[in-house]
Amino acid sequence: MPELPEVTVISEDVAALAVGREVLRAAVFRPDVTNVEPGEFGRWLVGRTLRGTGRRGKIIVLDFGEVVGLVHLVISGRVLRLPEWKEPDRMNTAVLEFGGEGGPLVLAFTRLWLGYFDLYEPGEEDKHPLISRLGPDPLSEEFTVEYLASALSRKAGVKGLLLDQSVVAGLGNIYVDEVLFSAGVHPTRKASTLAAEEIQNIHAATRDILRHAIEQRGTTFDSYHDAFGETGKFQHQLKVFTRAGEPCPRCGTEIIKSRVAGRGTHSCPVCQN
Repeated sequence: MPELPEVTVISEDVAALAVGREVLRAAVFRPDVTNVEPGEFGRWLVGRTLRGTGRRGKIIVLDFGEVVGLVHLVISGRVLRLPEWKEPDRMNTAVLEFGGEGGPLVLAFTRLWLGYFDLYEPGEEDKHPLISRLGPDPLSEEFTVEYLASALSRKAGVKGLLLDQSVVAGLGNIYVDEVLFSAGVHPTRKASTLAAEEIQNIHAATRDILRHAIEQRGTTFDSYHDAFGETGKFQHQLKVFTRAGEPCPRCGTEIIKSRVAGRGTHSCPVCQN
């Protein structure tokens, strides 16, 4: 699933391609892809200009002025530029055509089999069931060391809490493993046992790793590409994720893969405690 860095990159790419352009055509393939009637999808968007893009957790936010689009790519979704208009199908689940300088621009929101492209009036998007439960963004001012210390004061496992979108918005399996390795904290630790220095290390590692991953345009394993069709580069800098059986880059001990919080988890049994 695209996590915070990948969603940030795609959101910024869509802005670079389409901000300032007017929607000429818009359609979706299936009714379960959107929260409005499929026949109404185009009526909501046609004639509106994309004013800006953003991100809430792992959700792309598209500002069309009197309409706000929320796009959740979930596991396999992508945003692709098509050479010309193509009616939505199972692959190109939602398609938008924009006018403007340089000729038409067609963007396909692909493979939204578990995702969606929902439409809201401005302000109403906060009622979205996922957005209404989001915790602070880890790159925001609200994500302070003090906040994190309070959120991690529970007896639950630290990895499970960091994956909980109501605790921190946007983190997923890749970056939580990398953050905990950087901070020297084992994923199975009870959060309430963490010392103040360990919490500070988790906080700093979260921001540093996410910012660096955005600079590297995300992590590509399987399906993730940016809106220009390019892969990310951060996978070449991962320290533990997908490195099971390889030597730890710090101590040389074999990196172990286990299951924590229901997710495949990578850690060093020596460097993380």
